[in-house]
Order: sequence, then C-alpha cells, then structure tokens
Amino acid sequence: MTITDVQPHLLKAKASKSDPDNPTWSQAMNSADADKWWDAMSTEMQTLEVDLKAWKLVKREPWMKVLPCTWAFRIKRFPDGLVKKFKARFCVRGDCQTEGVDFSDTWSPVIQWSTVRTMMVLSTKLGLRSAQADITAAFVHAELAPDEHIFVHQPAGFQRGHNLVLSLNRSVYGLRQAPRYFFQHLKRHLERHGLQQSSLDPCLFIGKSVIALCYVDDILFYARADSYIDDIIQRLKEDGIMIRKEGSAEGFLGVDVKSLGTPSAPRLLLTQTGLTKRIVEALGLCSTFSSAAATPAETSPLPKDSQGVPATGTFNYAAVVGMLLYLSGHTRPDIAFAVHQCARYTFCPTRRHELALIRIGRYLKGTMDKGLIMSPNDKPCVDCYPDADFAGLYGHEDSQDPHCARSRTGYLITMFDCPVLWKSKLQTEIALSTMEAEYVALSTSCKDLFPIVDLIRELCSAVGLEMAAVANMHIKIHEDNVGALTLASLEPQRMTPRSKHYAIKYHWFREHVHSKRVHLLKIDSRNQLGDLFTKGLPAPAFTHLRSLLMGW
Repeated sequence: MTITDVQPHLLKAKASKSDPDNPTWSQAMNSADADKWWDAMSTEMQTLEVDLKAWKLVKREPWMKVLPCTWAFRIKRFPDGLVKKFKARFCVRGDCQTEGVDFSDTWSPVIQWSTVRTMMVLSTKLGLRSAQADITAAFVHAELAPDEHIFVHQPAGFQRGHNLVLSLNRSVYGLRQAPRYFFQHLKRHLERHGLQQSSLDPCLFIGKSVIALCYVDDILFYARADSYIDDIIQRLKEDGIMIRKEGSAEGFLGVDVKSLGTPSAPRLLLTQTGLTKRIVEALGLCSTFSSAAATPAETSPLPKDSQGVPATGTFNYAAVVGMLLYLSGHTRPDIAFAVHQCARYTFCPTRRHELALIRIGRYLKGTMDKGLIMSPNDKPCVDCYPDADFAGLYGHEDSQDPHCARSRTGYLITMFDCPVLWKSKLQTEIALSTMEAEYVALSTSCKDLFPIVDLIRELCSAVGLEMAAVANMHIKIHEDNVGALTLASLEPQRMTPRSKHYAIKYHWFREHVHSKRVHLLKIDSRNQLGDLFTKGLPAPAFTHLRSLLMGW
C-alpha cells in the first residue's frame, strides 16, 4: 500500500510539533507573517514556472501516475540568529516514488568540511580573495531525460484549471534523483570553463585561476583576484545558471568566519553563535539559575544505562544531538567526544543521557561566543595526533555485552598548526591490549591523514605555494604509546607473534610511512591533543589541551 495522503512531517520520528522556523502550511497561512510567506511562494512559482519553465500543464489521463506535492517553509537566518529571508520551496513527494520504476541512482556528494578548512587556512596564509555564491532553484536547472515522464499535482494556492497536472521538464525539488541530476549538471558547466574535478574530493573543482568548493547550491570561490571570481560567475550566468554572488566566505553554511590579527600574522575565528544559542534554548538553560560547566563531559564514561530512570522528554533528544553534531563537526572540536557519547543513545535515551546533554549545554552556555581560532604558522607541516581509550566502558556496562569492551579512537589532524579534521568513534573490533588499541587508532588516523596530505599538496600547487616547500612538507604523527610507536617503526617491516591477528587490516600504513616521508614521533601524554577525543578529562587537563586546540 502506498501512502499518499499523509504529510511528510507526520512520517518523521519525534518531529518538532511547532518549530517557528519551519512552519506547516496552516501555521504559515495563519501566522502574522502570512503575507511574507505568500510573497515567498509567488517568487518560487515565478522562478519555476516562468523563468525555468520547469513544467507544463497537461490533461490528466487514467494511465498517469501522479505524485503528490507539498510546500516546505523555512526562515533562513544569519549565523547570529537574525532573519535573513523567508523561503518557500515547492516540493514533489519523493517518498511516493518507487525505486527501480521512478528512479535508480540518487547519490550526490557534498564538500567535505576538512577541505573547506584546508582552503581557509591556505587563503589566510596566502591572502587569497574569496566569494560565496548561491544558485537559485538549483535542482530545477537540471533537465529530465527525454524518456523520463513524471507527473505531479498542482501546488496548493496556485491551482489553474480542472483535471490538469504538471508534466515536469526539470528535476524539481523532492524528486529522489534531483540532487544527482543537479550535481552532474553543475559539474559539466564547471568543467566546461576549465575547472577540473579533484580525485580527492568530488566537490572540489580546481582551475588555473579559480578554485570552487560546492555544497549543493552553495559555492565558495577562491582566487588571487576578485576579477577571476567575477569572470567565472558571469560565464555561469551566460550558461543559464541563476547564480548570484553573496559576499566573501563569511557565513558559509551557518559558520561565521571573522578575520583577526594583522596582515603579517593573520588569524581566523570560526563560530556558530546562533546555533549555540538555539541549543541552549532547546535544553531550557536560558535561565540565570543554570550555571556554566567547566568541561563538557564527566571523567567517567557514559554507559548504556538500560535499567536506569527513563528519559523525561522535556526536550527533543534527537534534535539536540543533531544540532550538537553539526556544531562539533564544524567549529567546536572541544565537545566532539562528549557529543559522540550522547549520540550513541539517540533512539533509547534515559535520564542519565539527558543530563549528559544538559552538561554539554551548560558548558556551551559558559563559552557561548567562543569558537575555533586558526592561526597558521610559517612552517609547511601536517601533524596528526592519534589516541585511544582501551575498553573504556568495561566495568560501567553489562559485562556480557561485547560493546562494553570496545575501545575508542580519537585523532586530530592539523595543517600549519590549524585543525582541519578530527574524529571520535568506537573501534569496530575489540582490542586485546592498550598497545593494540593505540595501534588501531594510529592506523585508522592514517586513513584520513594520507588523503588530507595529498589534498593539501594538490591545493598548494593550485594556489601557487612554492613547490619546494610543498615537496618538502613535513608530515608528523605524534604518538604517546611506546609499544604502538615501536611496532609502527620496526625496520625491516615485520609482524611480531602477538600482532599477527591484526596484521592484515592495520599494518597496511607502514609501507606508506617512508614513501610519504612520515615521521613517527613520541609525544608527552600531557600534550597529546588526541586525549580530548577519547575520554572525559579533569578541568585542568581539559583546559590545557583546549588552549592548544582552540586557541583560547
């Protein structure tokens, strides 16, 4: 049975009942801003029907499969929370499409934030010009295949004639295949103008004078001069792409980017103050009686607590976790470990897990205006700080549950002493010793480190950094476990009797050490930045490592 009469909002688990920034049709039409929503819908219809000719009206025939449609409303805001614009989007109900009949491939990539941060560091280092651009009605730019026939009901509020339906000419929002069609369309036009797709990040396009980073319909351009960016935008407009320039890189995807320092010692500050405020509000911590916390997590791990007190449900646990994941993955690596602990229990939280989220909120309340400070140094160097917490949950969860014996991997990768990538996650296999857990973390970090190094070299060559400096760029892995360091550095490369069981999966990186000129170095545990991503730390240790990581 196909469900066609239920709104998509009702199909979402734990959906917010009344989000003022995402109202339903009835909420929008009965609100004080109804006129603004009507203007937004009229603008959308003008763009789709007149400017892009996304469909034509045809008489409905008995053999036609007609998909339902809906309006999606959203108030877009600046990073500080102020209203940017009212947005109305006409969407096809893609949930009513049948795989293999109405569509096949749907996957479409987005830019990795490690690439964005790497480009920001290089831009700050070399004084590159940047510009943000947005494509209006992006998905609708791509045309459907000649043999593809999709019919849709007319949108609410804009019905014209009886027994008429829309026959789509273009990939309207909501279609399952629309993102893929649009990315292929954008890729063709960028390559047509000399920007080649990177083999390391499919959404990175590099040209002789311009670099483009694509996140769906948001594009970030970098060049030596503004004229190069203006030229590529103008050429895309001439191709029929409705693209508009929106200033510099500040405010890209909700991240506020501010330039600090001086021309001789530039710095960047990345913040998400608006999102942080919404998290604090969602947790009910706006009151002056809610005190700030010195650290985001307790020193003891957060267990499953299956027999604990049930969650109170005073806030939407899944929604808060989602916001925290976005925050920790972009500008607040200092909360990455605490957030990942809570994210494990999104579908079965207890009161203990709610209190852990509230603690993160209290920590954010005390550091509301803080963010990631990026101060690139003068040495072309990439550093990696891997760490592991061996069976951290053992003794805190049911000993019969194998998950309690899993160790945690955490690592940080920096470029010019600026963080570009970090992760905190449980290991997939159960390690049998501290050394093995540390070695697995070391090997896992290299899976991200080596592509990052190749990406940095590709970008450095494109922006004109001296090739000698790029070729001689130091790559350092800082490890605080002597056993893991020794095993990784054995010459000639060999397996010991106690390391054979994980040789195939985790020894692979050793052959890359010399070819990529990687230096394995011992680091004092007190300065091991990877500790921030594997365990809850006492306030003094946390503050010390945070100052090294965040710059404050």
